[in-house]
Amino acid sequence: MFRRRQAHPRPQLTHRQINRLMPFTGAPLFHALQLLATGDSARFHMPGHKGEPLFNSFAEVFSIDFTETYGAGNLYLGDGPIRDAEVAAALYFGADDCFFLTGGSTQGILAMLATAVGRGGAVLLDRECHKSVCHACALLDITPYFISAPLVEPFGISGALSPAEAERMLQEHPEIKAVFLTSPTYYGIRRAIPAFADLCRGYGKLLLVDGAHGAHFPAVGLPSPVAEGADYAVLSMHKTLPCLGQGAVLLTSAGADKPALRENTALFGTSSPSYPIMASIDLARAYVEGPGRAAYQRAAETCGALRDYVARRTCFLPLVMADYPALDPCRLTICTAGTDVTGHRLADMLWSECGVACEMADARNVVFILTCADSGPALYRLRRGLRRIALRRSPAEGPSACVPFPPAERVMRVRDAWFSKTGRVHPGDAEGLVCARPVTPYPPGVPLLWPGEKISRAHIELIRERWYNEIGEITVVIG
Repeated sequence: MFRRRQAHPRPQLTHRQINRLMPFTGAPLFHALQLLATGDSARFHMPGHKGEPLFNSFAEVFSIDFTETYGAGNLYLGDGPIRDAEVAAALYFGADDCFFLTGGSTQGILAMLATAVGRGGAVLLDRECHKSVCHACALLDITPYFISAPLVEPFGISGALSPAEAERMLQEHPEIKAVFLTSPTYYGIRRAIPAFADLCRGYGKLLLVDGAHGAHFPAVGLPSPVAEGADYAVLSMHKTLPCLGQGAVLLTSAGADKPALRENTALFGTSSPSYPIMASIDLARAYVEGPGRAAYQRAAETCGALRDYVARRTCFLPLVMADYPALDPCRLTICTAGTDVTGHRLADMLWSECGVACEMADARNVVFILTCADSGPALYRLRRGLRRIALRRSPAEGPSACVPFPPAERVMRVRDAWFSKTGRVHPGDAEGLVCARPVTPYPPGVPLLWPGEKISRAHIELIRERWYNEIGEITVVIG
């Protein structure tokens, strides 16, 4: 269903650009990235800086690539200027404390589950959680329980989670130690964090939030998850702020076990954390505290105007706040239902015809991330591209209501399934077998099936219908 933007032929480079790249043709990854960087395209995907050098002082990364030396500080000891930068970030995000991460939100998710739930514990999960939560359950032998949200039509995406459903699960499974939510989702839908925070306090549970896609919220007037009542939350600074890839933060409320969190961020992180990444986290926070705030407010206004434009001037349907108020104001989700084009096809046409790169696409939708770095020409290109493609579309019968992926029976613990003897089978041959690895279209990296769950005919039929070209094999337990 989901597909990351694909590489397509780009406009020809000039002789000057080619000559400049020639010395690096022996470094294929660097060469490929340089070709993308010098190509004529508009980037509406992460990282949030969109390739724009917002900080002149940060242009030469190698010059500030240090290690734990004189005056630089030590991340896992929590000292020096790193600690000063963490304190400044905690204050900005309305948190009691903050821990810098150079392994993305994945590192923070692993660390906060290790701290809040621990080995052999149980957690109540938003079924929209990222696959890194599955990895934590396998590593820590955590038992997952799930709640799901009804689908929003015609988008076919997960909508609002019910605190009442979460309460029922907490009553049925008192061994649960924490509730874990994803807010915002990949499509920009925010969870009712204050209501879940009240619920968790009433039952003596911790509330954990994967806010990977919401680091820009304070800049557009929205609170961070911890400011809304969560006990722990992770934010991917690199996804929506001008920060280097893998830069993230783990926020905590008062009363958190800070020594354990620091130790667990070290457990799941590299012993050589990148100082340029940490510096970019610090710079991104300082930027949105200053001139970047106005830039993000403009981005939110622009996104709202784009939603209105798509609704008025194209045959596509934007996800709008009038229908769903709890939206990320800087994320544009467009549905192609009712037209003769899929989300995948629209994304490919925007790239091949207009040089517009989206964040992700699925069978019905295309998602774009707007940040402070989007220029007027790039926004015009997106608007013009949507309009031009829409004019060539023909009406089509709207898709039938999207059937939710069926719940699965858990027959093995996640850890046992992961570390069992495994084999790979075609989806058509998986009926009755036990899943051994998360079945995960990417992005958004949300598992359809978890290790330890029994694969049914209904699962196979939906995989064939929606994800056949994405999921060619399933890893199953064979012994």
